[in-house]
Amino acid sequence: MKKLLPVVFSFACFALGSGEDDSKKTTQAKGEAETTVEENKKLGDYAVEILSCRLAKDFEGKDVLIVKYKFTNNSDKAANFMFAFKDSVFQDGIGLNESYVLDDSAKYSADNQQKDIKPGSSLDVECAYELNDTKTDVEVEVKELVSLSDKTISKTFSIAK
Repeated sequence: MKKLLPVVFSFACFALGSGEDDSKKTTQAKGEAETTVEENKKLGDYAVEILSCRLAKDFEGKDVLIVKYKFTNNSDKAANFMFAFKDSVFQDGIGLNESYVLDDSAKYSADNQQKDIKPGSSLDVECAYELNDTKTDVEVEVKELVSLSDKTISKTFSIAK
């Protein structure tokens, strides 16, 4: 029995040690997955996330889509959304025009598009687009305004009433 005790003790220590290594691997795997998600939002020195959209009306009563983005400045100097990105919205493959004068009930402000933010800061930005109809899905695309990269971040929204 005394001879088996060291063997059992060795197996117990081995099992505890290997369990600890496995949990570290799991944590690393989770961390790597999170990094990949963050990398998917990165465009050059910036990051952008397409958060949501909502319907509104312009001053003439036409249907408008307001898209909300989260802009993060990872560069080493102040920057703004408008000069960092080219954002486009499509319905049936056709680009939508931006809308600038919305009905007061839309509670829309384009001010954050041109607002500089310091490195490491984030800001929610809204952009409005004239819709062709309120039945067809819209695809939102964002890419760097000036870049040699073709990387685009996109998201499709169903807006059917």
